[in-house]
Amino acid sequence: MILSKYPFVVQKEIINTMNHLDLLLLSFVSKNMKKLIMSSQRKTSKSIESIDYQYRRTDGTCLVYLLDEINPLEEYYKPSRTIGNIIMRIVKRDEDENNNVQFNVLGKMIDFRFDSEYKYPIASYREWDKESVFQSIHNHFLDVFGNSIEYHWVEQFWRYDEDFFVPFIPKLRNVSFNIGMNLDGHFSDVRNFENFFSSSPVMKTITLEVKKKMKPLSPGSKFYQAEYVYIDTPRINGPNFVRHFRGRQIGLNCNEYRRSKLTDIVTRWKSGEAFQNLEYAQIITRHSPQYLLPVLDEIGAKFIDANRQPPTHAVYSLFSWGNKNRTWPLTSHRYIVRETDNRVASVNVRLGTFLIGVWDKTEEEFLRMVE
Repeated sequence: MILSKYPFVVQKEIINTMNHLDLLLLSFVSKNMKKLIMSSQRKTSKSIESIDYQYRRTDGTCLVYLLDEINPLEEYYKPSRTIGNIIMRIVKRDEDENNNVQFNVLGKMIDFRFDSEYKYPIASYREWDKESVFQSIHNHFLDVFGNSIEYHWVEQFWRYDEDFFVPFIPKLRNVSFNIGMNLDGHFSDVRNFENFFSSSPVMKTITLEVKKKMKPLSPGSKFYQAEYVYIDTPRINGPNFVRHFRGRQIGLNCNEYRRSKLTDIVTRWKSGEAFQNLEYAQIITRHSPQYLLPVLDEIGAKFIDANRQPPTHAVYSLFSWGNKNRTWPLTSHRYIVRETDNRVASVNVRLGTFLIGVWDKTEEEFLRMVE
């Protein structure tokens, strides 16, 4: 079928019935075809939740997933965000390849390969040209699918990989970056750690595996601006990654955490001095509940009558590589109130874990939810 032979109105109707992968392939045919697809952009992008770049640092391969919009009636707990339709693979160029074709992608000639093994195109780059290839392809996606959907960059992180890798963070527009790092060797030097974040975009999600002690981060570190941070330091008492956190959710799995530090977190939240954006905090320690329980009295937590049922706090969490799961359900008869705006947070100790869940409710609104 030669689409250009049909009247414009018919062309648009055909475009509107095509799947996203076919639209992407068609967009490389000509500038006019791309313009036609862009003119139907609202129709083509309304069913897309996000486009995710899953970058594998070990070999420089990137799989690009298109995730369909989630039905609002579905449960909040969902399978991995990486479950979706692959629309492109971007790989390091093999000099022996001879079956590539070149397409002009926004003024840049990029090698593509099409074969029977994959339904989607395979783009390739040379190391010296790597970032500009990703930028051109991403800008092409913005043209075809629009900037009203979410774009995520996820650098896959092998938690116990001993090799040293500097995460690859290309300069891409309208993208949320999610990375994982080992704080070992190079990055256990706080200067290298700080320099990396100061020269990178603000991260959406950061996962850290702390293997060596390091000096404290500066209070103004760009690291603290990430929305979701999860730190695993079960054998090493590293620096206090929590005190200057300015994001939405933080999880810490550590060997020990002094009660005075927990009290300090809550006191600064209650006064409005810090943690204004906090939704949820989870600090897992090897302490016994008997050690942590006194914190609830030290922070002046208020009581809900034991005969009444408090509401359960749970919010979306991106701790697990952008997977939209729920946080641990937090149902507690203890709560605290922020002085500046009367906002409520549920607090609790569960086994060796200290939990804070901040409500978008004043104390009066919160108590009306108590059964």
